[in-house]
Amino acid sequence: MIFLVPAALLWAVALWRAPSAMRDKRKRPLWSAFVALAVAMTIKPVDIASALDGALGVHNIATLCKHLAGVLAAQSVLTFVHDMADERGPELPSSRQHIAIPVTAAVGLTVLFLSAPQPQEAEDILTEYATDWRIAIYGVIWSAFLATALLSATRLCRQWGRHPDAGLLGRGLRLTGIGTTIGMVYAAHRVLALALRFFGVDVLSPEADSAISNALLFGALLFIIAGSTLPVGRRLGAWYPTHRDLVLLRPLWFDLTSVTPAVRYEAPRGRIPEALDVRRSRDRLYRRGIEIRDAVLALGSHAPTSLREEAHAYVARQGLVGAQAAVAAEACWVLTARLSHAAGDHSASGGVVPPASGGPDLYTEIQALKQLSAAYQSDLVRGFALSNRQDFR
Repeated sequence: MIFLVPAALLWAVALWRAPSAMRDKRKRPLWSAFVALAVAMTIKPVDIASALDGALGVHNIATLCKHLAGVLAAQSVLTFVHDMADERGPELPSSRQHIAIPVTAAVGLTVLFLSAPQPQEAEDILTEYATDWRIAIYGVIWSAFLATALLSATRLCRQWGRHPDAGLLGRGLRLTGIGTTIGMVYAAHRVLALALRFFGVDVLSPEADSAISNALLFGALLFIIAGSTLPVGRRLGAWYPTHRDLVLLRPLWFDLTSVTPAVRYEAPRGRIPEALDVRRSRDRLYRRGIEIRDAVLALGSHAPTSLREEAHAYVARQGLVGAQAAVAAEACWVLTARLSHAAGDHSASGGVVPPASGGPDLYTEIQALKQLSAAYQSDLVRGFALSNRQDFR
């Protein structure tokens, strides 16, 4: 059942890419390639193939389904590479394979398969029925189409991958090109093995031949998956810390905006649903930073000058200096003002003061808010609030 590992990986990538493929038709060829490959690898294990054959009542029909999925996958990969070359490097020469070619190949495979007598189940019809001329032609058509499509894809991957402005996409296409090259070796190996068996020559045992074929197939899939997903690696690398900061700042945001709900753009959701929502993380983080700052400004009216001065003196007695002391002092009076407001003290005796830290861009501003959040939740700040609010709970 080792084939289920790449099948699971392919299904995962296909499901991950499904939403973007539905929104953007340019991404559908690559998505359809992953779906087709996932189907082919899912029905490749003997047990699953036999179960499908039994359900449909046709010997070895799973093999035909697998090869037809392979035709679709090869055509889809070729279409994807052509689209990328046309979009990113229109000066690169490319000629599209007409849709009639894969359709003709699929029809030919189906006709030859159905016309060939197959009295029993076979693990590999290209091995078991290699001496039948219809199966031999079937194997030649399948391997020739696969090799031709992969050759064209490899050529385009190498051309665009070497383009000076290709960047991360170019590296992805180079990896895809390695995968399609291995795929061509796989197709050549299948053609050679088929020809030798047709003439009754057995150079390798069926087990050795199967091991080599599977190794080449897995290698091709590995590089194609890596190459096609590499361009999104940078976006994923940028998304993760953004979403992490969004979740990290939630306690501070929720605590402050609970007493200043007017600054909220939307009603708050539960902690877990919000953490599991991976959409628009950057926009949501930007909005969260604004709402925290607005809440601090609103609470500033409940923090008299005497409270702010006491907060600075308190953190100085704790041995804090510089920027660390300024952030801790701000957290002290913010928490005290928040508790005062929550307890019903709405008197305005403070004023607007600039934040203790911040920055001109989103990154530096979020770093400053993370420092404020850490200080706000510290025992040091809690101790100050205990000593300044009798109604602290």
